[in-house]
Amino acid sequence: MQYANYQDKIVYSQEKANKVALGETANGRMTLWCLLSGQHIHPHVHAGDHYWVVLEGEGRYLSEGEDPVVVGPGTVLVAPAGESHGIENPGSEGLVFVSISAG
Repeated sequence: MQYANYQDKIVYSQEKANKVALGETANGRMTLWCLLSGQHIHPHVHAGDHYWVVLEGEGRYLSEGEDPVVVGPGTVLVAPAGESHGIENPGSEGLVFVSISAG
């Protein structure tokens, strides 16, 4: 078992969205994403499913061909394999979310 308090792991980067590893097994990985105001992750596609849980801040979930979706603390997003997914932080506060990747 691996354990982490996400608040102890928050680290922002002035250059780009920051990815902090929280744990990895043979069947998946968990990552903490920390985005400052104006930062983003371009919509992209993976072969496996992705699950995002927004912990802090507000953002806009991006998927090609779809309108942006406003997200905030408690929002759970599911991007099935092959579906584009990205996010941007247009707000003034930091955006923090957990990404869980299967496979």
